[in-house]
Amino acid sequence: MEDLADDGDFSLAHETANLEELKQILRYYPVEPISVHLIFSRQGRTKWRVQTKQGTMMLRQEFIRPDRMLYIAGAHWHLQEKGMPIAKLIRTRNNGLILAGEDHAYVLYEDIEGETMLYYDKEQTKKTMAFIGQFHNASKGYVQPEGSKKRSRIDKWHKLYRWKIQELEGYKKLAQDYTTDQFSILFLQQVDLMLERAKEALAELDNPEFSKWTNEVFESKMFCQQDFTMARLIEKDGAAYMRDLHSVNADLPSRDIRILMNKVMKKLAVWDHELAEEMLVHYDQIHPLTEGQYRILWTDLKFPHLFCAIAHKYYLSQKRSWSDEKYLMHIRNIIAVENSKEEFLMNFDGIFKAIKGGVINDETSFRAESDS
Repeated sequence: MEDLADDGDFSLAHETANLEELKQILRYYPVEPISVHLIFSRQGRTKWRVQTKQGTMMLRQEFIRPDRMLYIAGAHWHLQEKGMPIAKLIRTRNNGLILAGEDHAYVLYEDIEGETMLYYDKEQTKKTMAFIGQFHNASKGYVQPEGSKKRSRIDKWHKLYRWKIQELEGYKKLAQDYTTDQFSILFLQQVDLMLERAKEALAELDNPEFSKWTNEVFESKMFCQQDFTMARLIEKDGAAYMRDLHSVNADLPSRDIRILMNKVMKKLAVWDHELAEEMLVHYDQIHPLTEGQYRILWTDLKFPHLFCAIAHKYYLSQKRSWSDEKYLMHIRNIIAVENSKEEFLMNFDGIFKAIKGGVINDETSFRAESDS
């Protein structure tokens, strides 16, 4: 980590830097800038496209603790060194991974072009799952830079599940007073089933396989992206390629898998059993999981994360720009996904067999009917 010089030449107290400040920042890097263009600035993050004599770069400013940003940049460098298809991180002239201010930091990396990855494109979702498997493999053995701060959720699953269950129970009491509110009416129709699934999932975390996998991940020093999104990927040379890395966490690999699968199915407005199975096949071919580890994934898929999230947004008014109609659209979508997921969750043995290349028949795989 390299600290920004406090020599009075420029101020970095503003939310976004002006052109002179950017010129000063770029002098810390072994590049010769030609032009700088603002790409976006929101939610404590600003990004510029920088044309240099060495090629096109992206400069990103994050209002985040520099020691935390150093941990993320170190993970980026680790993946890069392991040969992951990820934009090249550019070190400073003094070999630093980031430039650090008091409450923010900068990173510079290559700007990579390629085809946008879409949740509606089933082939691209499968390529993304293969990328996640590659990501998890490459993350192993990460030694964080000195002075960086690690973030971990790996040992906090029980606490997170309990907290979300308590939230749902609180929203249930609140919704019962909103007798004419259409969102609350829909919420109350589903909340008991969702609470039942959530409590079953919480009980399943006491499975010894959960503790075993937790210890294995600790020992391997692997990490997850934390909130895996296809928006940060492009398709390049027929495969997924990561444009930049915004966040990483020490956690079980199943977190990234669950988040992507839920996002894909939410876009489709239904749990596509065949696609879900094919996505897992593509992941497992790169980063195989054991039966016990897949059962933990099933537990996390059973927990109604999407239902909890939309209730949290609505009852805490987190999306002030959303209309009542938009909230209704989202909860209907999520109810459809969660309810159509049930059949998939009940067919673990058949799907696991198919993932591992076992004999596929009508009783063990959703693929059989469409192939016949």
